[in-house]
Amino acid sequence: MTNFLIAKEERINQFRENLRVAGDVLEIGTGSGVIADFCYQSGVDMVIAVDINPHAVNHVRQTYPHIISYESDLFSEITQKFDDIIFAAPWSIGKIETPLDYAIYDDGVVERFFQDADAYLKTNGRLWVQYCDAFEDNFKNFPIWVSNGGFEVVDQWSYSTFGRLVGRNVNVILYRIERSAA
Repeated sequence: MTNFLIAKEERINQFRENLRVAGDVLEIGTGSGVIADFCYQSGVDMVIAVDINPHAVNHVRQTYPHIISYESDLFSEITQKFDDIIFAAPWSIGKIETPLDYAIYDDGVVERFFQDADAYLKTNGRLWVQYCDAFEDNFKNFPIWVSNGGFEVVDQWSYSTFGRLVGRNVNVILYRIERSAA
């Protein structure tokens, strides 16, 4: 198995091992739809999976017809509130030139996510965000974006074997984030 496939499976396993969702769930940037399907299989009330990439949306519709999926730039097409919102956020630095690049390069989307997320969470809603420390400039801003959105990290899980793919020691972290108490 190639390092890329191993890394992809490890990212998915991080969600499977730690993600605890209930009620209505929104997955932002669903990609292949695997995490949305995991949520559906866990017995939640409803899963909506959105992506800015129309190819990803079509894949989810064909592969997981039981999941509601449509094209959306973050919350642009969302009209309701959710108990849990999941975002495997892009963390790399680069230029977006193809639809796939939205899954890789953070062009300000993570900061926008935290600015807008509160409006789409139910009263006791939670955010689940997967991020990586591979790009220091983005990673050092992550806690600022969380705080500026009115949130705080309440739990986190990480693994470092993703570094095999990029040839250096990096951590992929899954954060459970809730509204700030203050």
